[in-house]
Amino acid sequence: MSNDKVFPLWKESDRLAALRSYRVLDTPPEPEFDDLVQLAARACQAPVALISLVEDRRQWFKAEVGLGVRETPLDRAICVTTMLRPGLTVIPDLTNDARFAANPLVTGEPHLRFYAGAVLETPGGLPLGALCVLDHVPRDLAEEGAFTLKTLARQVMSQLELRRAIAERDDVLEASRRIEQRQSLLVRELHHRVKNTLATVQALVGASGRSTGSFEGFYRSFSNRIASLARTHNLLTEDYWQTASLREIALHELRPFAERGQVRYVLDGPPVELSADLAVPVGMALHELTANAARFGALSVPGGRVELRWNVDEVEGARKLQLDWREYGGPPVQTPQHKGFGSTLLQKVLPLQSNADIRIDFDDAGLRFWMQAPLIERRLVPPY
Repeated sequence: MSNDKVFPLWKESDRLAALRSYRVLDTPPEPEFDDLVQLAARACQAPVALISLVEDRRQWFKAEVGLGVRETPLDRAICVTTMLRPGLTVIPDLTNDARFAANPLVTGEPHLRFYAGAVLETPGGLPLGALCVLDHVPRDLAEEGAFTLKTLARQVMSQLELRRAIAERDDVLEASRRIEQRQSLLVRELHHRVKNTLATVQALVGASGRSTGSFEGFYRSFSNRIASLARTHNLLTEDYWQTASLREIALHELRPFAERGQVRYVLDGPPVELSADLAVPVGMALHELTANAARFGALSVPGGRVELRWNVDEVEGARKLQLDWREYGGPPVQTPQHKGFGSTLLQKVLPLQSNADIRIDFDDAGLRFWMQAPLIERRLVPPY
């Protein structure tokens, strides 16, 4: 056998990428491949037959008969050298070939002497390894055996291509299934949200009408509340109705009070994403607090300011949002004699919708609103 060096026309990185694209390395034995090595061993009358796939640090056997191992280091891989040559490589006596005479599989157990291997080549001409047969005695390979070995090598590649095609098909089907599930979930979530939104709008109409004495006042308060609700919904739809940022919800309400570079509010808290079932009532609560502060509280006078702080704590084994709204520098605060929609929302609707604990202090220094509500850790879509 010639010792001439063979220089490949491909890059090793491309070859390895092609090998791994078949997703066959380290997979369990499969009858389709086991049958092919059995046929190769019988057709060539050899005690050892292998489907050898050469990776960067090892050769791994998709199927083997007569060797008893599933992989060997590259320094023992005869196929590393022979796969560089196209077609079939036959080495009658490995001990007489300088490339393999010192190979541990030749000098020690199992004392291999004969090798014949047909390269496993991709349609793009990249070698992956070889279908090979080996014997413990020097010998040659008959013409019929050589033809069979090359034919079976093509069958190995056909099986690898079929295996990859099936895997890619399954990937597409799985991706399609996930898309369908997501679309179905989105439709159900939209159904759920639309029902809740219509109920909320209906409540806003009634509450705004009862709390205002004129059509103009009704139109203004109702429009502002609908606009606040729409802003929260916009945040939710950016994430397929899953969550909205608490900071963004608060900013939508308070941003108008960053006047001429003088920010009249403080937002302080960690990143918190609120599920839709919590984001909507919290957004409405912050709207009512902001509107009240702008009409009667700290934001109604030039020197007033609002501080909104929040955190998430573990309370009785559940994660809960704690939100604290405080007003400073506004007119003296008095307990209202009449409960409007804002008070009703904060004191009754919010606890009912969010299972929240609420405290409202009408302190002379400024209104304080405190809330603690359980965080919904995943989307909740009720069955219909």
